[in-house]
Amino acid sequence: MRNGYAFFRGVVIAGLAAAISSAFAADAATCPDVAEPPAAVCLPTAHGLAYADTQDDARLAATALDAAAVQFGQIFGRRLPPGLLVLSATFSGDDAHRFARTHGLGFAQSWLSPADKRAQFETVMRRAMPEADAAQIERTLSQIGAQHVDMLRHELGHAQYHAAFWPEASPSADAYGTPAPDWLDEASAVLMEDSAGRAARERRFFEAWRQSSPAIRPLAEFLTMAHPVTVQQRALMQAQGGAQTASGVQVMTMRGADAGPVSMFYSQSLLFAEFLIDTSPERYILSTISAAAAGGVDFTDWLATRGAQHGLPTDIGALQTAWETWCEARSTAATDPAE
Repeated sequence: MRNGYAFFRGVVIAGLAAAISSAFAADAATCPDVAEPPAAVCLPTAHGLAYADTQDDARLAATALDAAAVQFGQIFGRRLPPGLLVLSATFSGDDAHRFARTHGLGFAQSWLSPADKRAQFETVMRRAMPEADAAQIERTLSQIGAQHVDMLRHELGHAQYHAAFWPEASPSADAYGTPAPDWLDEASAVLMEDSAGRAARERRFFEAWRQSSPAIRPLAEFLTMAHPVTVQQRALMQAQGGAQTASGVQVMTMRGADAGPVSMFYSQSLLFAEFLIDTSPERYILSTISAAAAGGVDFTDWLATRGAQHGLPTDIGALQTAWETWCEARSTAATDPAE
């Protein structure tokens, strides 16, 4: 089991390094000559077009676009057409999708530049947490800034997942992202983060696991639960804990107990996805499960009819047992200095 997990990480890291080294290859997408581009600077890469208002931000966007595209292929076994990433506070997500369709790009994401995101978070934090001092706010903003590329990779994971499995699906108020179960949709994004980001989520998960935290939900609940952000979103906005930018990027500030379920949902989505990858002999098991979900097959029904042929239990009870065994082994290994 541990060997399988090590192989998975090795394949991802090796493939990522090889592909990024050729990111600016001859087959890179070409920046179109248009009267009103999404932003002032465009950088073409082998995996799409990165737009931003400055050269530095465009390079940052290109780095994220390349990394996320390569990692998506490594995990889901699908290579999408080149995509689009725009860092802008005024170019909306709808604008990005229209631009992508017009120019034959496979997926699109519009997000905030580092400066815009910092300003937006600072405004929200000062409104939501008036008791916070300047040093506390600065520490938080510095942490957010350091994680910007990883956040872009995360959001590109959502965009690629949507394009790969639900290309015709429109946003729904009842779903966090795609029509997929929310854990699967979120896993598609957290798996795009860099190794340090995933390791931090894993540490938080196993700290909670060793304490038998109720924040880790039984699979019978977890696999059908709504994303905690969806549940909290309306209340947060009503409490003026969130703000919307012209680009459609929502910034929410979660405090105390509110942040715990959200953080754990992200971590459990990551770890459960890694459990499936580690347990099944099929390299692209998440792609197989996603294709079934896109075809309207409930995950429980898929387990009952297809689980065994993919090396997985055939019911949720047996899956829970296998999951707990896997988690216990990983938790032990994580605390064993010899590992």
